[in-house]
Amino acid sequence: MGRWGRARTADLLARIPLFSTCSRRQLHQIAALTASEELRAGTILTREGASGGIAYILASGRAEVERHGRRLAVLGPGDVVGELSLIDGQPRSATVRALTDLEVLQIDRRDLSRLLQSTPGVRRNLLAVLAARIRHADRLPTAGL
Repeated sequence: MGRWGRARTADLLARIPLFSTCSRRQLHQIAALTASEELRAGTILTREGASGGIAYILASGRAEVERHGRRLAVLGPGDVVGELSLIDGQPRSATVRALTDLEVLQIDRRDLSRLLQSTPGVRRNLLAVLAARIRHADRLPTAGL
């Protein structure tokens, strides 16, 4: 993948629900805040309990989300991981491991904070994504209860 151009990054961002209501100009601004990276299968993106300073947007490949040794989800292109600890400053809530080679876009805490303050559409979409995750988690069977 190497370094993505701003236009290619903006095109990817436009297909992600979190950024779907952004204007082309806003997408280019967001693209300027991201860095692209290739990660090998087996790479740990986030580790449960660790502090975090980066969120990842999956551009290609698949990753698994695990908490307390239990697989919670498999993620794919367009999914975002690691944003919770950037928002609330708390340790990572899960381990996310690349199941395949991944192409990701990274955004750090400071840039995500600026983005959420300056782009109400992204802030609304982030709330919708987080609400959907909570609703999904509520439907999961609870072990041992």
